[in-house]
Amino acid sequence: MTGLAILGCGYVANMYRLTLPMHPELRIVGAYDRETARTETMARLTGAKAYPNMAALLDDPETAIVLNLTNPRDHYATTKALLEAGKHVYTEKPIAMQLDHAKELADLADARGLMLCSAPCTLLNPVAQTLWKAVRDDLVGPVRLVYAEMEDGPVARAPTAKWINEAGAAWPSVDEFEIGCTVEHAGYVLTWLCAMFGPAISVTAFSDTLIPDKVPGLDITEAPDFSVACVKFRSGVVARLSNGIYAEHDHALRLFGDDGVLAVEDPRNDRAAVILRRYRTIRRRRFLPKRGKTVPMLGGKEKIASYRGSQTRDFCRAILDMAEALREGRAPRLGARFSLHITELTLACHYATHQAGAPLGYGNGTYQVTTDFPDMEPMPWAK
Repeated sequence: MTGLAILGCGYVANMYRLTLPMHPELRIVGAYDRETARTETMARLTGAKAYPNMAALLDDPETAIVLNLTNPRDHYATTKALLEAGKHVYTEKPIAMQLDHAKELADLADARGLMLCSAPCTLLNPVAQTLWKAVRDDLVGPVRLVYAEMEDGPVARAPTAKWINEAGAAWPSVDEFEIGCTVEHAGYVLTWLCAMFGPAISVTAFSDTLIPDKVPGLDITEAPDFSVACVKFRSGVVARLSNGIYAEHDHALRLFGDDGVLAVEDPRNDRAAVILRRYRTIRRRRFLPKRGKTVPMLGGKEKIASYRGSQTRDFCRAILDMAEALREGRAPRLGARFSLHITELTLACHYATHQAGAPLGYGNGTYQVTTDFPDMEPMPWAK
């Protein structure tokens, strides 16, 4: 059994807590949050130790992997401290809010022989693996174009004060708005596409703030709440990706091939179907039928823990993979170089033409990607 510690016991930590029991190989040893009440609540709900401070977490020999669930602005400093203490790290997205910081962390992990993996882990679920196999099997011929939407609806005008989870933690609306929806959501699509089509080589993006007064009466730091990007992959595939919290809710992912389309209604849902539609030709028309066929799901039926909120997924797949990698002496599937590449693409989409992007070198036309990663392999049961 692999010992885990949770660093940051806010809203998302509850989703990890509720999905961890699906994996008896994993055990929460302890928890720490700057807010003592949150630490104590997580310890009470999990039976774990309540660390009195960060040093106690770093010094605990029972903890092999630390789940860094802090605010993205704190990821760099906290992950660096964890790696320097010899801990393997699974961090919420992104690795860091600056590319140079993310590169430093990936280099540090490699130099120390430690694992550094980043959310999201949905690439490892049956939906992504089924879609990936459909691509490898050429069910729609060569894929040349992808349309991906990560539109969450008009969140800033939703009753977010009522979004309180089972542990009593409220959805951190101000933090979410100040970090930006692209940073929070782009990875759900980018991880899938990079695994299937290889590293990206360029990003041409636009981003802007459509709603500056997201919290009436409160002056918050502006971040892009809309972005649209065209990502060019080394394999030749082009993807158009949008992220936003203004337009109507839409999480559609469509892969266009010479012979048809593969679609997933929501890549964030572990139970989403993969739909295949193939072109038909009648007389002088070539068209796609309105209805498609469901591609048989790989991996068998899974039980997913339920929790409040719109998401249905196992948050702990990559953590389990890290634990297995430790036992088997192999690299994790979502390793530091892959996670770094996803971070770079995410930041390129996020900053783009937004005023905050200028100091980091974004927003000057097409951004040339600087990172790479080794070839990805599908899960053994999906080959």
